[in-house]
Amino acid sequence: MLSKEENELLCRVGPGTPMGDLIRQYWIPFLPSHDLPTPDCRPVRVRLLGENLVAFRDSEGRVGLLQEHCPHRGASLYWGRNEECGLR
Repeated sequence: MLSKEENELLCRVGPGTPMGDLIRQYWIPFLPSHDLPTPDCRPVRVRLLGENLVAFRDSEGRVGLLQEHCPHRGASLYWGRNEECGLR
C-alpha cells in the first residue's frame, strides 16, 4: 500500500510536479478532431493536467494548443480571432 506522500507524488500532475513533468514528455490525446471541424473554426477550451488551454485549427488545417491566457495582456485567447494561421 502506498503512503500518503507516495500517493501524492503519483497523483499530482499539475505544472512543476514530478508526474506532471513526466507526462508532458509524451503525446496526450485531448480532443476528438470533429470538435475542430474546419480551418479557422472557433477555438475550444481544454483543461489538461491542471492547465487551462485553448485548442484551435489554423488557416492551413493544423491543430494548435496554447495556454489560455495571452502572455502580454492576460486576456483569454478563447475570445481571440482565429485567422492567418494563429489566434489574434
